[in-house]
Amino acid sequence: MSHDSLIPTDELASLQAAARDHLWMHFTRMSTYDTAEVPVIVRGEGAYVYDAHGNKYLDALGGLFVNQLGHGRTDLAEVAAQQASELA
Repeated sequence: MSHDSLIPTDELASLQAAARDHLWMHFTRMSTYDTAEVPVIVRGEGAYVYDAHGNKYLDALGGLFVNQLGHGRTDLAEVAAQQASELA
C-alpha cells in the first residue's frame, strides 16, 4: 500500500483505470481525469463518503433514500440481507 491510500496502490490504479474507461462521472468534465486521479469511494458514513485517501465528501448525489437514511447503516444492511436470503 502507498503511504496515503487505504487500499493497495496497484488495486487503486486498476480501479481508477476501469472507472476512467467505463464510468461517466456525474457533474464532472471527463477530461479532468486525463491529468487527475479518479476518486475511488471506499466507504460511507451518514451523509458522507470517503475516498481511498481518506478525503471526506458530502454525498449530495446519493439519491433520496441515502440522503435521508445515510450510509453505513448496518441495521438496514442486515434486514436487506435477510430479505434477499428469503427471496433466493
